[in-house]
Amino acid sequence: MTAFDETIAALRAALVDRPRVRWTHAARPAAVAALIVDRHGEPFVPLIQRGHDAPVHSNQIALPGGRVEASDASEIEAACREAFEELGVPRDRIEVLGAIDDVPTPTGFAITPVVARLDARDLAYVPDRREVAGWFEAPLALFRDRAAAEDLGTRTWQGVSYTLRAYRHGEHRIWGATARVLEAIVELL
Repeated sequence: MTAFDETIAALRAALVDRPRVRWTHAARPAAVAALIVDRHGEPFVPLIQRGHDAPVHSNQIALPGGRVEASDASEIEAACREAFEELGVPRDRIEVLGAIDDVPTPTGFAITPVVARLDARDLAYVPDRREVAGWFEAPLALFRDRAAAEDLGTRTWQGVSYTLRAYRHGEHRIWGATARVLEAIVELL
C-alpha cells in the first residue's frame, strides 16, 4: 500500500459521519476543493495562483474554490463546480470523501473545505485564464512539518484565534486560509 492509498483510507475513516463546525456568523459562504492526487504513490494537492486582477485574493495561492452560488445544491457541489471552472476537472473524476470544519476569513468568507480523491490519470488541468494565473501541485506532507513553516503570528477574527503559518514550495508561498485548510487535513491523519 502506498502513502497515497494510506492517506485516502485514513481520510475516508476520519471523515465518515464526522460532525463538523459550521461558521454562520455573518459570513459569505464559500467552498474549496482539496483534491488529493496520486503522484508516484505520494499524496499531492493541486493549487492555483489567482490572477493579479482577481477581485478577491489577487496573486494569492489557493485551492480551487469560490463563493457558493444560489444554483449550487450544496457546498460540495460548489467546490466541484469551482474545480471544473478553475482547473477543468470533470466532476466524474472527483470522489468526495467529506467536508471538514469551516474556515472563517477576515475578508468575510466562511469556507467549507471539501476533501476529495482526484483520479488524475491522463488528466490535463485546463486553467481558466480569467481566474487562474498559474497552477502547481504541492505534496500534502509539506503541511505536516509546522516547525519548518514561517510563523506569521496569531490572529483573532470574530472571537476565533488561530496561528497563521506560511509554507514554501519552490517559488511559492502558501499561507492564509489555504494553509489552514491543508493543516486541518493533515491533522486528520
